[in-house]
Amino acid sequence: MTDFAATTRETYDAIAAAYARRWRSTPAAVTAEADRLAGLLPAGAVLADIGCGPGHHTRLLRERGFRATGFDLSREMLAAGGVPGLVQADMRALPLAPSAVDAVWCVAALLHIPRPEVPGVLAEFARVVRPGGRLVLSLAEGDGEDWEAVPYAPELRRWYVRHRLAPLTGLLADAGFEVTGDTRWTTHRDWLMLHARRRH
Repeated sequence: MTDFAATTRETYDAIAAAYARRWRSTPAAVTAEADRLAGLLPAGAVLADIGCGPGHHTRLLRERGFRATGFDLSREMLAAGGVPGLVQADMRALPLAPSAVDAVWCVAALLHIPRPEVPGVLAEFARVVRPGGRLVLSLAEGDGEDWEAVPYAPELRRWYVRHRLAPLTGLLADAGFEVTGDTRWTTHRDWLMLHARRRH
């Protein structure tokens, strides 16, 4: 495992309980996106929640009728939320068959992947999403990538990458996705949410 991944995983293992408490309440923009996605796909659609952490979004998506499975690199994060049916996995090599899911949901997770590796991860998402399926992708908006201290545990660090809409749209197109919309919101940082469709 590369240094950025091992260190970031160790950080999330250490902060898992605090993270689960801090983000137990889902931002309204994320809840609205889950509702929007539920309107695009049939009840019972199969969804992969990539970088699910303690599973708060996995639960939210299940409540909206999705057959959602959460995947995360950190075992402690997977255990912190008490959500069943979560799987330890690296988003760079998902334990899923080609076209296995109707949608990928990846909120505040791809931002831990170094920029040179992002095209490969998007290609992996395209591999597991059926043609015509959906991708919901949320990242920190901005420029640059570096180690960032955790605000509520400043002795710990995680790799953080910020993205802009235009280049990310190009990377998604190269991977086989067509961007169908974008939204923005702000918490302690600026967020970019992209909605995309897997091309046939």
